[in-house]
Amino acid sequence: MDTHIVILGAGYAGLRVALGLDKLLPAANHQMHITLVDQYPYHQHICLLHLAATNAVPQKDVAVPLSDILKYRPRVHVHSGYVTQIQPLQRQVILDKDTPIAYDRLVIALGALTDYHGVEGADEHTFPLRSYEQALVVRDHIEACFAQAAIVSDPAERRLLLTTAIVGGGLTGCQFAGEMAVWASKLCQKYYLQRSDVRIALIETDSLLIGQLGEWATREAEDALDRRGVSVYLNTNVERVEPRTVFVSGNRMLRAGTIVWAGGIRAPRLLADSGLPTDAAGRVHVDRYLRVEDQAHIFAIGDCAHVPGIRTAALPATASYAMREGEHLAQSLIDEMEGRPPRPYEPAQLGLLVSLGPSQAVGNPLGVPIYGPPAATLKQGVEYWYLTTLS
Repeated sequence: MDTHIVILGAGYAGLRVALGLDKLLPAANHQMHITLVDQYPYHQHICLLHLAATNAVPQKDVAVPLSDILKYRPRVHVHSGYVTQIQPLQRQVILDKDTPIAYDRLVIALGALTDYHGVEGADEHTFPLRSYEQALVVRDHIEACFAQAAIVSDPAERRLLLTTAIVGGGLTGCQFAGEMAVWASKLCQKYYLQRSDVRIALIETDSLLIGQLGEWATREAEDALDRRGVSVYLNTNVERVEPRTVFVSGNRMLRAGTIVWAGGIRAPRLLADSGLPTDAAGRVHVDRYLRVEDQAHIFAIGDCAHVPGIRTAALPATASYAMREGEHLAQSLIDEMEGRPPRPYEPAQLGLLVSLGPSQAVGNPLGVPIYGPPAATLKQGVEYWYLTTLS
C-alpha cells in the first residue's frame, strides 16, 4: 500500500522535501505517493525579490516553473490550489473550491505573510514584498512614478513622486534599499530627471539594521547605504500610514510616492485556525524531529514553523535553514516508513549574507564576518548556485 505524503507549499522548504523524497525513493523499499500543493505554478526564489522589484533580474531566475523543475521527477505530482483548512482528525486538507486531499503524512511548508503589526493604514497604503507578483507591482508602480515625475510641472510633486519610503531595516528592507538606489539612477537617465530630486528613506524600529548580525553589520550597512544616497532612520516607530504619508514617532511624517512595507512576517492564520499549536507569530510549534506537537502524522518546516534553535528559542526565518530542514525531513520520512528510528534535526550555524546593492554586501557565513565586494561576490554565487540545484 502506498503512503501518501502531502506537502503544502513549494517554497525553499517544501520543494526540498519533494526533491529529497524523489531522490531517495529508488533505494527505498517503501512506495510513496507525493503531492506538492501550491497556489502558484512556479517556485519563488524569495531571496531575489528585491532584484525583481528593481528590474534587476529576469523572471526565469525568480519564478521558476514547477513543470520545469519536476520534468524528470514523475513521482512528484503538483496540485495547484490555495489551502483553506487543515483537518488533522480527518487527515485531510481542504483547498479552495472545497477540494479535499487526504494524506498519510502531511508536511506544512506554507512560508510566511507580511505582518503589519496592527499599524493603522499599513495594509491599505503600502506595498508588501513577499511574492513575485508583489515584486512586479512594486516595480511597475515605481517606474510609473518616475515617468509621471518627468512630465509634472510642480517641483514639490516631482520630489514626492521620486521619494521611496521603506519600512523595515531587516534583510528585505536593506536589500531593496540598496538596489533601489542603483535603479533610481538608471530611471533618472531614462526619464531625464535630476538624481538630486530622488529620496530613499529606510525606517527601522530597532537600534540596529539587520539585527541578527549585530552592531558591526549595522555600521557597515549604514555606510554602504549612505554612499548610495539612502537615508536611514533607526529607533523610529511607524505609528500610522495614510496615502503617500508615513507618520512616525516624534510627531514626524514622511511624504512618499512609494511606501514599501518590509516590517516583519507572520505565519498564515489558517494554522492556528486549524487548531495547531502556534506561537505569537503564528508559527507552528514542532519538536526536535520537526513533528508538530501532539500530531503524529504532521510536520512543519520553514518560515511557518517554530523550530527550536541551539542558542535561540527558534531558528530565524531564512532560506538556508528552510532548505536544510526540508532535506532532513525527506530522509526522516524515508527512515520512518522503513522502520528506522528518526534522527533529531540539529541545525548548523549557517550565518547570513545580505546584499546592499551591486558590489556591496554584509554577512557572517559560517560565523565569519565579511563585507564589501567579497561579500557581494559570495552572495551572488550562493543565489545562482541555488538555481543550479533546481535543474
